[in-house]
Amino acid sequence: MKLLEINKENLLNNLNTVKEKILNTKSDTKIIAVVKANGMGLGLIEYSKFLIENGITILAVATCEEAIRLRKENIKEEILMLSPTIVKKELQLLIENDITLTIGSLEELKLIEEILEDTEKENVNVHIKIDTGFGRYGFLYTNKEEILEIFKENERVNIEGIYTHFSNPINEKWTRIQFNRFMDVVSYINEQGYEPNILHCSASTAFLKYPDMNLNAVRLGSVLQGRTLVDQNEFKKIGVFKTVISEIKTLPKGYNVSYCNTYKTKKETTVAIIPVGYVDGLNKDKKRDDFSLKNNLISVMMEIKKLFKDNTIKVKINNNYYKIIGKIGMYHAIVDITKSNDINVGDEVQIDITPLQTNDEIRREYV
Repeated sequence: MKLLEINKENLLNNLNTVKEKILNTKSDTKIIAVVKANGMGLGLIEYSKFLIENGITILAVATCEEAIRLRKENIKEEILMLSPTIVKKELQLLIENDITLTIGSLEELKLIEEILEDTEKENVNVHIKIDTGFGRYGFLYTNKEEILEIFKENERVNIEGIYTHFSNPINEKWTRIQFNRFMDVVSYINEQGYEPNILHCSASTAFLKYPDMNLNAVRLGSVLQGRTLVDQNEFKKIGVFKTVISEIKTLPKGYNVSYCNTYKTKKETTVAIIPVGYVDGLNKDKKRDDFSLKNNLISVMMEIKKLFKDNTIKVKINNNYYKIIGKIGMYHAIVDITKSNDINVGDEVQIDITPLQTNDEIRREYV
């Protein structure tokens, strides 16, 4: 048995806390709930339906597959596709299913117009993506004339919104530079007589740190799970990974535990085997993808600091914590339960695995 148990009461608390923060700023800011990556790990369909039942009217996804799955589940609310695409078959599917598109280039706009010519659709809603310093999707903020051309030249494309993406929201100086670049583009478009309804640039961290940047919409994902880079006591943890003990045995002193013979028992040791491994998300760390000199040095220092800390992974059994020993396998882990004499096969085990890192195949259960 393996499942991710999601506490609906805590999830609702987080959603209501966000709504209260918006009300406290006396704004009419819309919440665009980000449900990409299998509902941020909470289950795409279950999580989306929960949000809709509690007042959310706009969902945001990252792939065509996510958008179509939501429509197949009869979800009729607005769905914003955050990733631009120039794959014709994807665009056709998205347009057929009334998905709000993101446009990041003139090429995409032209392809959308071509597709619309061959369909009975009168128009399609889109948001324009502005690159203010991320270097990924979107029109460069300096190319104002090109951005304006979208508003002038399109015939059947309804430009509903315009947005940007902050690259390092914890850094206020840089984030304000990006924000000012974005607002400069918005002002230019307004001066030319065009006014998109929805303006959004803040995701979870910026939403909490800079209320003045919330504009009339925010894209929220991790904050609804109670995971923030900003200390906020109002938010609660919502997910608990649960399994049960498959086997218990006593190993003699000096006995090898798990792969590579890296761990041997120092004394007679009682162990519990649990059917959870790294394929399920246990100890699934994000690999480094920045190998600059500065970050290499930081990584080395962090590894040195680990030598002086207790870095063991612990699980919770009967309200007490026990260490995992030996290397974690793909599907199993071994727990040292020597200090307890009241643990049995079948007992529940709770593991700290974040929803986003939990394997998509693991059952989600809302309680």
